[in-house]
Amino acid sequence: MVVLVMLPLLCFLFICGALLRWNEVRYRKKGLPPGTMGWPLFGETTEFLKQGPSFMKNQRVRYGSVFKSHILGCPTMVCMDAELNRFMLMNEGKGFVPGYPQSMLDILGRSNIASVHGELYKTMRSAMLGLVSPPMIRDQRLPKIDEFMRSYIHNWGGRVIDIQEKTKEVLSGLRAVSLDPCYIRSQATAL
Repeated sequence: MVVLVMLPLLCFLFICGALLRWNEVRYRKKGLPPGTMGWPLFGETTEFLKQGPSFMKNQRVRYGSVFKSHILGCPTMVCMDAELNRFMLMNEGKGFVPGYPQSMLDILGRSNIASVHGELYKTMRSAMLGLVSPPMIRDQRLPKIDEFMRSYIHNWGGRVIDIQEKTKEVLSGLRAVSLDPCYIRSQATAL
């Protein structure tokens, strides 16, 4: 009876070990940094999602500041060295192109700033920085936020409020304010 239970368990463990070994052999190429690729198909995604930022810290301690992994559905090379990252970003298009995993690009879309390179990237970056430059924030964003907050808080006088609920309402209102200037008057009077 014990043999009938142990045999499938041993077969399962053998198959799991063989799959892990096959995945490591498959991605063992000369010139790649150290690291593991995890399970076939989903790699180390479960550990990455479970551990969060500490996953990257643990991998850095184990393999150094440059390592390979299999995260979010595709093989990935991670660089956690500030000077090397600066060098790569300054020399973009000269030998390699930095990027995000394919699954992230599928979520964000083909025209997001993370998926474009070269001149299109530079154009998009300068346009985006223009939206959040200090003069733009001071002259256009802050007056809208100030007007919204004053009209919103004006209705709180003499009442007991649930600060957590009001914070959620304020944040959603501020998001809308940054997108639609006409939103200020309509929402402030409704609240």
